[in-house]
Amino acid sequence: MKFSCEKALLQNAILTASRAVSSKSTIPALEGLLLEAEETGNVFLTGYNQETGIRSCFQGEVTETGSMVLPARLFSEIVRKMPDDVLLFQEENLKVHISCGMSEFDLMGIDPEDFPELPTVEYQNSITLPQQTLRSMISQTIFAVSDDESRPIHTGSLFVVDEEGLTMVAVDGFRLALRKEPILEKNGNFEFVVPGASLSEVEKICSGEGPVTISQGARHILFQAGETLLVCRRLEGEFLAYRNA
Repeated sequence: MKFSCEKALLQNAILTASRAVSSKSTIPALEGLLLEAEETGNVFLTGYNQETGIRSCFQGEVTETGSMVLPARLFSEIVRKMPDDVLLFQEENLKVHISCGMSEFDLMGIDPEDFPELPTVEYQNSITLPQQTLRSMISQTIFAVSDDESRPIHTGSLFVVDEEGLTMVAVDGFRLALRKEPILEKNGNFEFVVPGASLSEVEKICSGEGPVTISQGARHILFQAGETLLVCRRLEGEFLAYRNA
């Protein structure tokens, strides 16, 4: 694998994908970032902790395609210390050489076969809304998400899509937070529960001006904002009948 890119693009992708990297895992590859370079010039960085996966994409000049896993913390530190210039990345037999200006670093990677694939979201329904709107809805309700693991369903926020638009609900046994927003693009009525920890990461990736698309699958939810994808599992169970409350 061989490619070059602007340091800022790579650094931003690392910061985004690293939010889903496991701090400690029995699978060493999950403590790293999966790096993939394609002929189209797209370079992907993926972090996955078996609960939430984040994939970020940026443009580079790819001369040799390939994939590998790099230790997230070390890779981030190396790129951060590089000068603000074009960075050259070369890999052969999992041996990586990174150069930028007068700076050069070498490190060993991990076989990409050890990195679990992100869950596939079997498309059922979807909605699209502005990133800033979703970010606002999350920030105004996430404080009421429960941390009581005896009721796992309430450790997430309920998304309800109906004729009124999108309603987001969070409860913790003492408080109930609810926010409604009209939705222009949706197909049908449906509802699902997203873990609070994953919503915290969704709030961070919704930092742009464009739209975010939320796709519901049988067991997972996919959020797509710009060049960033976030996949998380759905919480199963019976959520509080908030309309009665």
